[in-house]
Amino acid sequence: MDSAPSPSSISTHPVPATFEDGLGTRRRAVDRARNETVEMLCLRGELSAVPSFEFALREQLSHLASFSHACYGHVRSVERLKDPASTLALVSDVTVGIRLSEILGFAEAADVTLDIDAALCLLRQLVPAVAMLHENMPDIAHGAIAAERLIITPGARVIVVEHVLGSALEQLRFSQERYWKELRIALPRSPGLPRFDHRADVTQLGVVALSLILGRRLRDEEGPSRLGDLVSSAWAVSTRGGLEPLPAGLRAWLMCALQLDARHSFSSAIDAQEELERVLGESDYLAAPATLESFLERYRAALEPARVASQPVVSPAVASHTLVSQPLTNQLLVGPPPVIPQPALAPPVVSHVAATPLVLTPMAVPTPAPQVLTVRPLPPVAPAPTPAPPSFAPSVALPAAMRQESVIAPPLDMSLPQREMPTRSHAPRLWQFAAAAVALIALAGAGVTATRRYVAPTPVTTEGTLSMTTNPPGAKLYVDGVERGTTPLTVALKTGAHALELRGDGPPRVMPITMTAGAQVSQYIELPRTAATVGHLQVRTEPAGAKVSVDGASRGTSPVTVADLAPGEHAVLLESDRGSVRQVVTIEAGVTASLVVPLGATPDSALVSGWIAVSAPADVQVFENKRLLGTSQSDRLMVSTGRHDIEIVNETLGYRVARTVQVTAGKVTPIKIDFPKGTIALNAVPWAEVWVDGEKVGDTPIGNLSLAIGSHEIVFRHPELGEQRHAATVTLNSPARLSVDLRKK
Repeated sequence: MDSAPSPSSISTHPVPATFEDGLGTRRRAVDRARNETVEMLCLRGELSAVPSFEFALREQLSHLASFSHACYGHVRSVERLKDPASTLALVSDVTVGIRLSEILGFAEAADVTLDIDAALCLLRQLVPAVAMLHENMPDIAHGAIAAERLIITPGARVIVVEHVLGSALEQLRFSQERYWKELRIALPRSPGLPRFDHRADVTQLGVVALSLILGRRLRDEEGPSRLGDLVSSAWAVSTRGGLEPLPAGLRAWLMCALQLDARHSFSSAIDAQEELERVLGESDYLAAPATLESFLERYRAALEPARVASQPVVSPAVASHTLVSQPLTNQLLVGPPPVIPQPALAPPVVSHVAATPLVLTPMAVPTPAPQVLTVRPLPPVAPAPTPAPPSFAPSVALPAAMRQESVIAPPLDMSLPQREMPTRSHAPRLWQFAAAAVALIALAGAGVTATRRYVAPTPVTTEGTLSMTTNPPGAKLYVDGVERGTTPLTVALKTGAHALELRGDGPPRVMPITMTAGAQVSQYIELPRTAATVGHLQVRTEPAGAKVSVDGASRGTSPVTVADLAPGEHAVLLESDRGSVRQVVTIEAGVTASLVVPLGATPDSALVSGWIAVSAPADVQVFENKRLLGTSQSDRLMVSTGRHDIEIVNETLGYRVARTVQVTAGKVTPIKIDFPKGTIALNAVPWAEVWVDGEKVGDTPIGNLSLAIGSHEIVFRHPELGEQRHAATVTLNSPARLSVDLRKK
């Protein structure tokens, strides 16, 4: 990889920005050696000021030098500009199209609806593209997938840009919230600092998918902490602009993509792609390119009047200045470029094709041209048969009655091949063929309809079916003000609009639904949970069968769980033929206390219980006779007096230890856990100094370093190559290993 040029040899001048976000400003320049336009992401000074940021960015670019695909924008180099700030810039090829963030912003403000089919068509392109990166580069993540860094081309394809930033952004060491608010980068929750790995990419895919389904950009306050609420309340936007229930399978896919449940989440985009195809295969959504092109046509039509009204007159003379840049052989021209209107979503047609192939770009570069190209629209022509879709873009299975439509669907190829278009003189003949084809398809459709009408009549139905599931279950469902039962349940609804209301522990949840004849709608709703105001008491006696009274009220026979007790002290009376025992217990809100009492061993009214309190470096579970007593998250666990043989466990760390404790009546018996040590092997190429949790442990290679089990922060530092920070978990299951590559390519 080329080294950065010396800042003292660089000079530049202000250039109008084409797009700006939290990462920096995009500007256009001209590579005079290739006579091509390039785009520079001029990174914010606060980002590039981090010592290891530039090194990590150059290293990532070198790792991805061999990775090339039509659905990824080509990144050329990393440059230091010759300006007073010595700005760090990422130089890329110009990608023709409109950023998804601009489309979402326009759809939210204007009357141009991004419906669910068009949204899923975009998602069905994006997820396989990221899966391909994960499959070919198992140790590299994009790290910055967002609507701001996705471009929709005139051919309705998704292009992923600026995919080399992940490891550099990780060097910033921001919190999860700060990455979101400042850079619009979503990251999953993790112990310690956020990691830019495949799971981070999947989380970012989930955020883009949620934004597409909502048909708008997510706001600053709708960051990582509120994603669960957004998913639970999300509704799909129909092609008519109304709301319709989001299928349970798609909602579950969003939950897994956003890593909201660590036990059920996608580890890479490969897993996300497989599940997405299964979910879409079970739904009624086509997610076909035609739906996306229809939206883009509406978007273009809505944007065209404003574009024509505001388009300025461009002077033929363009001032230019020289940008010294070694990788681009000192041939970049930077200056006030000509004002460029947004590229039309329907590509222009060239009336004459030169002998030497020309590439039309959205920016007119002032270069000598042997001939003048006249760009003008032609009459509509019948679309030609399209090439087969690439392997990474899954095809959509259409019903037999709709297969004619696939013949005239827009091409799924990511590239935009250059073809000579028919001239105006061919238009009448092509229109005749098109009219004949439309007439034949219409007649065929009418014939199929008539055959079905007389051969297999369908009974008319005026109802649909709604299956409602909530978490937590047990919420009351009201339809148009009438109670229909508690969730989960299935109800039949007449066709038309209905008002649904769910009443659970928190505030009521109201939502609209439109039922169509014969429809089967499944709805999954995450209900808000209110802060616990009561506690519970679990009572066991030895032997069982004792009558249990709490505060003078009978609560059944042991074993029994007494629910909804107010926080504070409560008097418990246990009665059996062996005698009676009185006990005072303390209840905490949201906690289930445990009371285990041996009957007959103590006189009436004796105090027979105490507590144990477990403290450990990480959460542990406490078992007795394979029965869970509680976890170390509770301040104390109530047990009977006497000897107890307990087992303390952390499955993740492979930790399990047996302890014997003697519990005194009315006393708290503390149990302090010191985790044992495991081993980790550390290495770096070429070499590095290593710090663990802020303490230097030596130079690599380091084998069998003894560390307490649990999570640790590892820092590798090289005097010339910078530093890298990583989180490592040491367990007792097997020795941990961590190896990094610090070499400068």
